[in-house]
Amino acid sequence: MQTVEITVLLAKFISELTLEHVPDSVKHEARRFLLDTLGCTIAGARSELGPVILAASKVLGQGREATIGGGGKRFTSLAASYGNGRLANCLDLDETYPGGPIAGLHFGASVFGEALASCEQMGLTSKELILATICGYEVAGRISDIGTQIEIEAGRIISMPEVWGVSLAPTVGASAAAGRLLGQSATALEQTFGVAASNAATPIGPIWSRQITLPNTKYYDSGWAAMAGGFAAKSVECGSTGLTSIFDGAPSIFEMVGARRIDPDGLVGELGARWALENIGYKPWPSCRWHHHSLCALHQLREAEGFSVSEIEEVVVGVNIAALSDRFLNEEPPNFVARQFSFAHAIAMFLLGVPPGPEWASERWASDWSVREIRSKVKVVDNPGAATYAQHFVRGQFRQVPTFAEVRFRGKTVQAEVDFAWGDPWSDKTRFSDDDIVEKFRTVANLPDAVADAVIETVMVAELGASLSPVCAALSHGVV
Repeated sequence: MQTVEITVLLAKFISELTLEHVPDSVKHEARRFLLDTLGCTIAGARSELGPVILAASKVLGQGREATIGGGGKRFTSLAASYGNGRLANCLDLDETYPGGPIAGLHFGASVFGEALASCEQMGLTSKELILATICGYEVAGRISDIGTQIEIEAGRIISMPEVWGVSLAPTVGASAAAGRLLGQSATALEQTFGVAASNAATPIGPIWSRQITLPNTKYYDSGWAAMAGGFAAKSVECGSTGLTSIFDGAPSIFEMVGARRIDPDGLVGELGARWALENIGYKPWPSCRWHHHSLCALHQLREAEGFSVSEIEEVVVGVNIAALSDRFLNEEPPNFVARQFSFAHAIAMFLLGVPPGPEWASERWASDWSVREIRSKVKVVDNPGAATYAQHFVRGQFRQVPTFAEVRFRGKTVQAEVDFAWGDPWSDKTRFSDDDIVEKFRTVANLPDAVADAVIETVMVAELGASLSPVCAALSHGVV
């Protein structure tokens, strides 16, 4: 395939895509994604970061164009894109895509934040929201699928890239969602991609990875990516131009963000036949996805053995090399975001049965003596069985992640092993059903039944073209 065709091919595909050309299964997955991400947004608004994000959103303009979770319909579209895009990711409860430079990233929050804000501003319906979501997620997923930048030999990870970041995919994905809603031609959308990619945040992955006191803007500001992507499309509508053929040539934008290998097929292969949403993974718990395999193994052990928390003497979890950096091993995580990456803290929350939501990373639980006691009993080790987990990669996407958990109690030690985590789409045992999606939404959003029912009906059941009023009302619930 001629690499010179990449940007044009992708822009043409997105500009011409209609729901009639999208498989029913993908359209349904978009509905599931939207309900899940909406729940994450509403829950994020109730967290300790909610007021911070709301205040930052106000800097981008107050008005009557769009609604932010916990803030009401008091904002410009750009502000709402930022606010909801960041709220959706702030608990680390949002979906996971298995690709990207180090195999695993989040970009759905940015696509969601921009798509919903523009739909509300333009008075559009669920039909346009679903189309924009599919377009944005597809572009972000395909950018992620240019190939892992991890060095692999015989299925073993040899080294991580010296430069990497995760902001390009969500920023350009959000621009694709906005550009499609604006009805941009392939030529205009190519300009939009150029503006968005040129203004994506600087790659900070290696700097992020060595931190212990983690910033609340995380590995990238998902709200900024949402807003920057939406602004790119709207700026092009005003006459701005960007770098054309941004994905083509040598060097391309991918090399600018640290890519050492680029697979054009990942970006434009099988357009209309392979869909990013088919590989979406959902999170049952608000913590880094690398925790969830060990939590699933612990769940198996507790179901089989029936031990109580007070009986536990030690918990040992064996994980892959990517989950052994300091931020994962810290048993005294110092802040809200650091708790989302601490194995010991996630295991304590799980074993104590704290409902998934804002409380998992709260200071109240972090300082609780029972949590600190459990955290002190957790040991995280390298799992030799996971040494070659990279052999299962597909287009740089992770699949099986062998993980074990051991619990010592009543003088005996028991162990369970898993390959997949609950919410992974590649196993019948772990794939989230629609009921799982709905139950998670109800739990984390914590809305009155009548409000939640209206949202679920609009997003999951109603014919395409339904009003988005119930969605916006849910975001505004409780706002005075």
